[in-house]
Amino acid sequence: MSEFDVVIVGSGVAGLSSAWHLAPDHDVLVVDGDRIGNGTSSRASGVITTPVDYPEQPEWARHAVEFFEEMDGTGVFEYTEREFVRGVRTGEIERAETVAEREWVTLREPGEYDRWNETFDDDSPYEKVLVWDEYTGYFDIDEWLSTLQRLCVERGVEFRPDTLVESVCVENGAAVGVETEYQRVDAESVVVAAGSGTRPLLADVLPLPIRKFVWNVAYLDVELPDEYPMGGDWQEQCYWRPTRDDHLIVGIEHYYGDEALDRGPHSSTRNGAEGAQEAEPSGVRGEDHEQIGPRLERLLNEDLPELLAHVDPADDVVRWEVCPMADCTTPDARPIVDAPDEGPDGLAVAAGFHGAGVMATKSIGAAVRSFLTDEACPFPRDPHRLDRFDTRDTDFDFAPMASWQAQRS
Repeated sequence: MSEFDVVIVGSGVAGLSSAWHLAPDHDVLVVDGDRIGNGTSSRASGVITTPVDYPEQPEWARHAVEFFEEMDGTGVFEYTEREFVRGVRTGEIERAETVAEREWVTLREPGEYDRWNETFDDDSPYEKVLVWDEYTGYFDIDEWLSTLQRLCVERGVEFRPDTLVESVCVENGAAVGVETEYQRVDAESVVVAAGSGTRPLLADVLPLPIRKFVWNVAYLDVELPDEYPMGGDWQEQCYWRPTRDDHLIVGIEHYYGDEALDRGPHSSTRNGAEGAQEAEPSGVRGEDHEQIGPRLERLLNEDLPELLAHVDPADDVVRWEVCPMADCTTPDARPIVDAPDEGPDGLAVAAGFHGAGVMATKSIGAAVRSFLTDEACPFPRDPHRLDRFDTRDTDFDFAPMASWQAQRS
């Protein structure tokens, strides 16, 4: 048997960030049933809109994004700062005025926004625009994961890929390690950051209200002006961003029940690797086409060209995909990052990020460390505690990401 201070289950951004934060004074092991960083995190788009998607948590957002800025130029990692915009329809102005009361965002008239004509179609329904011009940007997710893993290795973290964790070992009310397909690994603390695999792994230890869901994503071959902004649309619940290889990524939120997700992978290509080999459109065909295809096709062929300049139905789709594994969400579309009192001592959980985990990388690990060491946390932790939920069931209605919901002051 092996002994570690902390064993972390999952090598996505939550697991890697937790390892990076704990490694300076802990002996840390990261275990993953796949290759390191090859889960849901590797399918992320690389859009960093932390203040947009965590609007009520400016300290959490600032802490996260400043890390990307600090890491820019480290290894192969390159972070591109880019403003994020959201067109505002007439019926959305009151909501937009509330959003504009927050940090880093302003509500502007067409004449006040220099890039209006470069961004929006002449016939778009927008009356105004919300502009986030700080703490937003993008990067290549593969570059980030490889850099983060290297930083962990430099701090002494041990990795065991292709090692399935079968259960969390609990003795006398405390988490004391994990049972893998090969052997038991003893540890003083256990962090479970296994994405949609977190709930089934902890089913007998700590039931969690998290449920699977996925995004649909398309890569378009579009000629865009320099410094084209990232953006999103409230009504369509979509986002877009330019890439370094002259594509436009378009993502749209879509929810599945567990039965649909359990049918297996929906796409054989990876979703987030810029510069990847071009392929025929895939991932919205056959059995899944009726559920997945129409909404994405309508967005690309009908709705998006009416919203954005430089986009039209004739644009080539480099590929369109559904992530071959599921992300997961909670009843309020906010993650659970906690060491819950109702669970065994020494157990921390980081899961349910609703597609907004990569953009919160450093904050996730900082929170996990604070729970396991009782150190002060650089931001409030209450928004992500498990005890905010009255239920531990998974039959809750799907809630859109906070950036799509009506914002509260």
